[in-house]
Amino acid sequence: MAMPLSSDRNRTTGASGPNLPRTGTAGDVFIVPEAAAEHANALALWDGEPGTEDWVFFTPQEGWEVHVADEARHVRFDGTAWLPVPRPGIVTIRTLTATAHVLEPVDAGCILETTGSAPVTVTIPAAADTPFETGTLINLTQVGTGIATVAAAAGVSLNGVSSGSVAVATRWSGVALTCRGTDAWIVQGALAGEVT
Repeated sequence: MAMPLSSDRNRTTGASGPNLPRTGTAGDVFIVPEAAAEHANALALWDGEPGTEDWVFFTPQEGWEVHVADEARHVRFDGTAWLPVPRPGIVTIRTLTATAHVLEPVDAGCILETTGSAPVTVTIPAAADTPFETGTLINLTQVGTGIATVAAAAGVSLNGVSSGSVAVATRWSGVALTCRGTDAWIVQGALAGEVT
C-alpha cells in the first residue's frame, strides 16, 4: 500500500518536457506534466545540496495525494494521472448526450444531466457487472425535453421491484438513486409515478 503524501506542490506547464526552472530553492516541489517526454507525472524535488544541486524525480505511487498551491486544490494519483480530489459540497455534473446510459463507477457522487430532446434511459447494472458500494448516491436531473427513465437491469431491485423502472416527472425535475445493498436501489424524488 502506498503511503499518502500531502504537502503544497505546484504543477509545471510544459507539454513536451518537465519545464522546470533551471534552479530551485530548497523545498521546491513540482508535478511534471502528464504529456512530458521524460518523468511524466513525477514529483520533482529541488535538491539544493551544494555542488550537486539538481532536480530529483520521484515516481508517484497510486494513492499519493498532494495540494497544488497554484491551483488551490488537492489531487490524487490514480496510478495513471493526477486527478482532482472532490471537495466537500462540490459535486461533478456529467452531461448524458446518448439515449441510453448504464451507470458506471465514475457516476458515484455525481449529478447526471440529460439534455436532449429524445428519451433517455439510465440503467442500474447488476452488481456482478458493476459493483457499487452500499450508500452510493447518484443524482439524475432531466434538463432537456426528452423523458428520463431510470431502469434496473435484470436481477436488480428498484424500490423493491425486480427489474423495475420509472420516469422522472418533468423537465427540470430530478431524482436521487441510492444503493442500499447488493442489487438493491432506491429512487426518490420527482417521479412520474410508482416504480413498475
